[in-house]
Amino acid sequence: MDPVRVAVVGAGVMGLSTALCISKLVPGCSITVISDKFTPETTSDVAAGILIPHVYPDTPIHKQKQWFRETFDHLSAIANSAEAGEAAVHLVSGWQVFQSIPTEEVPFWADVVLGFRKMTEAELKKFPQHVFGQAFTTLKCEGSAYLPWLEKRAGAVM
Repeated sequence: MDPVRVAVVGAGVMGLSTALCISKLVPGCSITVISDKFTPETTSDVAAGILIPHVYPDTPIHKQKQWFRETFDHLSAIANSAEAGEAAVHLVSGWQVFQSIPTEEVPFWADVVLGFRKMTEAELKKFPQHVFGQAFTTLKCEGSAYLPWLEKRAGAVM
């Protein structure tokens, strides 16, 4: 029987990540990544991603939380591996500040990130135009390093 052949369109973070996921789900398959641009010429190469999810109204919150937790756990494993430096995936702490109090003061993903808490009044004073804030630790991924790291792994399965 011939191996399963799969084509993935796009060689940015999403395309190469998809290729790697497929290779794990369908061992022995043949994967071809089709793109007009590859690293270092993709949009993903100039982006740094800080992992904070957006809310999609037509998708159940439990499903969004599942996706976020899976992504957080996956990137956390990379950040805690010997490859963290090469992949440029690291923990990053910071604040998210608001000029008005958000509808949900505690977002659905608060228990997925590390150390989520409401900012203190003293911290919030550093942002005089803002009335509410939250502090937490999440993951950061530098596209210019992460893409070559992904491409190297994808090359092994393509």
